[in-house]
Amino acid sequence: MSITHIKTNKKIEVLLRLLKNNESLEDASSKAGLNIEKTRLILSDKK
Repeated sequence: MSITHIKTNKKIEVLLRLLKNNESLEDASSKAGLNIEKTRLILSDKK
C-alpha cells in the first residue's frame, strides 16, 4: 500500500465523520482536503 493511498483513506474517514456530524458536503470536502468533484465520485461509487 502506498503512502498516497493511506492519505486518501484518512481523508475519506474525515469526510465521513464530518458528514455524520451534519456538515454540508462542500464544507466537509474542504475540511477533509478533498476536491468536491472527487468527493461526489467517491460517494456515487459507494451507492
